[in-house]
Amino acid sequence: MASIIRVKRSTGTTAPSSLNFGEVGVTLSGSGTQGNKGDRLFVGDNSGNPQVVGGRYFTDLLSNTAGSVASGANASTASNGFVAILDQNRKVDQWNVDNLRLDANVLSTTNTDGDLFISPNGTGEVIIPDDTFLTFGDSKDAKIEYDEDGDNRINVTGADWVYENGVAIIMNDTTDSATKDSGALIVDGGVGIEKSVNIGGNIKVAGVSTFVGVVTTTGDLFVGGDLHVADDIFFDEATMRNLKVTGVSTFQGDMFQTGGTFNSIEARIGNVTIASNIISSRSGSGSQLFIDPYPDGLSNEGTVIVKGDLQVDGTTTTVDSFTVNLNDPIINLGVTTSTRTVMMTANAGVSTIKLDTAAGIHTGDSVTGTNIASNTLISTYDIPEKLITISNAVQSGGISTTSQLTVTSNVDTNTDRGVAFSYNTSSGAGNNKQGFFGFHDLAGDASNAPERSFTYIPDATIVNNLVSGTKGFLDIKGIYFQNGDYDTTGNGIVYFDTTGKQVGAAGTAAGISTSNFVLTTNASGIPKWTDTLDGGTF
Repeated sequence: MASIIRVKRSTGTTAPSSLNFGEVGVTLSGSGTQGNKGDRLFVGDNSGNPQVVGGRYFTDLLSNTAGSVASGANASTASNGFVAILDQNRKVDQWNVDNLRLDANVLSTTNTDGDLFISPNGTGEVIIPDDTFLTFGDSKDAKIEYDEDGDNRINVTGADWVYENGVAIIMNDTTDSATKDSGALIVDGGVGIEKSVNIGGNIKVAGVSTFVGVVTTTGDLFVGGDLHVADDIFFDEATMRNLKVTGVSTFQGDMFQTGGTFNSIEARIGNVTIASNIISSRSGSGSQLFIDPYPDGLSNEGTVIVKGDLQVDGTTTTVDSFTVNLNDPIINLGVTTSTRTVMMTANAGVSTIKLDTAAGIHTGDSVTGTNIASNTLISTYDIPEKLITISNAVQSGGISTTSQLTVTSNVDTNTDRGVAFSYNTSSGAGNNKQGFFGFHDLAGDASNAPERSFTYIPDATIVNNLVSGTKGFLDIKGIYFQNGDYDTTGNGIVYFDTTGKQVGAAGTAAGISTSNFVLTTNASGIPKWTDTLDGGTF
């Protein structure tokens, strides 16, 4: 029968009067509190005094689930409270201080109808950081932001500002206006005014002026610049020195050119438009443009020859070919640098640029190009709208349409790289499979392999460039490991089953009480199985 060792003990809530040096005593009352000595562990010091070194009272304080405060409790006595334990991310789910509660992203009061004050000490100020929104409404209906990285202004978005009757807007700025972009009040949109307008200075209209009523001039009408007419103009006959048409011109009769040179900004033939150095399909004519070198019978014959490099700016490239020949000995996947075309002029000072595509762009990527400052990064991107916002505003001179920008990836996308292939295991579309072999970026996925391992998956699921599925088999003649990744003395052990599959021996947790054979080595260091362990002689 096993021996039993017991320490000095008590079911009370008081400390032992004395303990010898190193002697252990414990109170096991089940009712230990901060004010008594119940549920404590004591050890005597070198003067015979009992010193508290632990006990259930303290472990119950620490028994709460890591990160849990909102639903936390003491495992033994609720009135004793508990110690908040940070989770592995150094967080708790709730924090309470007096009448304040911090829960998730919400700072609130716990007393009924209690006000929430933000009161800096002395001359301290309440500061909202640069480029951070002050948002109103549960649905983020309106926002105020000091746009330090952009136009260095306070921007208001989401909702109108309404000043109730009797509340005037007074601007003490006396700056006069010389252009539409200068003065004490600058409005980029239209202005609707219900009452009268009194202007103490001059009025200058740079754009089109529309008068709803009749405008009558008693003298001649002189137009120093362009004359724009929204409705039709009818001429019985007109003689003009120069005629410039910026929009669509429709000639219902014949058009003849008797001399000079015909220069066109844009030529339209059928549903094809040629403008500058761009050939494109016309708006509304579909999303396909064909180049057919051999149109007879709508066949797939003929050859399109491209002299020079070929750049494809689209997001999907499909090659319906049965034979592909490449001279390049190395195929590069997942390149970190791409070229994007500017689709709308970006004037100096703006930070938003419209591109041909924003797919594959990430926040933090660098961008270079004409009139782009060095060390410029992408702050935000909008794939549907094909827009990017850059950290440095466009420099003097702006960026013209069709200009090329270079985007370089600066972030880890945590995506896989490799080759995906399709095949069928039998007959019918239900047996179509997709396989993958290549670079696996993340660890896990039913494997202990580290990040950025090479993998092969015969029946793969690929979502957002992340591959998952059961790993396949490797059929080769032999394997070599790089220097330093194996025991250079040789004779390492690899365990295979009867099918040739490499497997690992069971861990120590699955140990057995008896053994059949033991793996050892002979005098030459060659691995051998034996049923005899010989300790040798001396």
